Amino acid sequence: MKNLYGSIVIQKELKEKGQEIREHVNYYKLKNKKYGLEIVKENEEKQKIEITNVRDITDDEQKINNVLNFLVIKEVMPNAPDVIEDLVKQYI
Repeated sequence: MKNLYGSIVIQKELKEKGQEIREHVNYYKLKNKKYGLEIVKENEEKQKIEITNVRDITDDEQKINNVLNFLVIKEVMPNAPDVIEDLVKQYI
């Protein structure tokens, strides 16, 4: 099972082209045998640019919610797996 937990939008300006780019970062709660998480960064065309999965972290839904909440508030990107794993260890 995969449920959207939160989402952020990032706007970047390409100075050399004078153009704005919008990217979306979606944070998902995963549930298989245990709870896990997935972070997906997509461009405006909904093409997946980066994905990070951390599966089977905990049996406690509140703990995974705490981790996901922190990731959304701090706008952690999927290209930071070390940060994500350290955060999981801290909260779980």
